[in-house]
Amino acid sequence: MSRLKVAAQLIIWGDETRTNLRGVLEEVRGAGYEGIEASPEVVVGNPTMVRELLRKNNLKLVALHMGVGDLEKSEQALKVLGDYGGEYLTFSGPGGRGTDADYQNCAKFLNEIGRRSKEYGVRICYHNHGHEISENQRGIRMILEATDPEVVGLCVDTYWVKFGGSDPLRFLEENRSRVGYLHLKDGSEEDMKNRRFCELGKGSIDFPAVLRFAVEEGLSWVVVEQDWTSGSPYSSMAESRDYLRRLGY
Repeated sequence: MSRLKVAAQLIIWGDETRTNLRGVLEEVRGAGYEGIEASPEVVVGNPTMVRELLRKNNLKLVALHMGVGDLEKSEQALKVLGDYGGEYLTFSGPGGRGTDADYQNCAKFLNEIGRRSKEYGVRICYHNHGHEISENQRGIRMILEATDPEVVGLCVDTYWVKFGGSDPLRFLEENRSRVGYLHLKDGSEEDMKNRRFCELGKGSIDFPAVLRFAVEEGLSWVVVEQDWTSGSPYSSMAESRDYLRRLGY
């Protein structure tokens, strides 16, 4: 149906990404994913080994995800992505209820690293959490208004949009010109009361509609992200991948 490609965020494997990356990537491949998103620390330490593991498992490094604030480390991440043919360097911003100054400083940082990213052929994206969507989307509006759309896009996390009180599909439609790629994350209404997560298709997100949007907009990648699981990471990520296959992706 679609050539929308599906990657796995490695966060669910926790410390195992540092102690047993070989095994983690074998599980990612076994679950049927085409790429990965990780923190820079997973890749930067031993690029030769990581490159070989990705090649062996037929996986692409799609994105690196880190916090805002350190230009030197961010440029290092850009270089890694450029070397690997990666596509996105994604940032999370102020935690909790950010102040106006927090968001203004975040936007200033994003604009600067966004300008630098052009040299590497990488797109800078900002990843939303629930606190940026609450209060009538105060935080995310400040970020979007203060950043240059030519150099800063969005990585939209479906769970955190709904957690913050907005409809994920409507949010995507309202910000379609800024959307770079998606984090597909699910949770039931009860999960969201307790900051829990579940496998795709078991929660309250309308993924058929979200994925139709992704295809219609010509997005290249979606990334499955489940922050933690009470079961095994492989089982949870394989279940989510199977759900997407049943939808035709």
